[in-house]
Amino acid sequence: MKLFVVKACHGRVLAKEGADGLLGLAIEHPEYPEGLGVVVKIAHGWNPQATWYIARYILGVLGFEFRNPYKLRRQKAFIVPEVIPPALRDRMAAIVPWDSWDPDIDKWEFEPEEFVATR
Repeated sequence: MKLFVVKACHGRVLAKEGADGLLGLAIEHPEYPEGLGVVVKIAHGWNPQATWYIARYILGVLGFEFRNPYKLRRQKAFIVPEVIPPALRDRMAAIVPWDSWDPDIDKWEFEPEEFVATR
């Protein structure tokens, strides 16, 4: 995840994973001229998927865009607004919890009849 974050954010975010479910983010952002540091702690220990969901929202409300690298099965990620600072919560609406390319086996995003050949 670290290299992905650095590349996707064009070098404006550095990420460091730590032991026992820690993720540190050093963020260069115009709204925080002295820099912004964020530490994410996953209570049940290291879980890259859970950590990704949190990091995606933290960076998403700051304007960084990501695709979801994980296949989601039946469970879709969501973040409670209270984990985002109040002044940034309105930006959460722009973040889609999953991507349209996500291989979601629970639904169809097209009409199958469109692809049936008729004679």
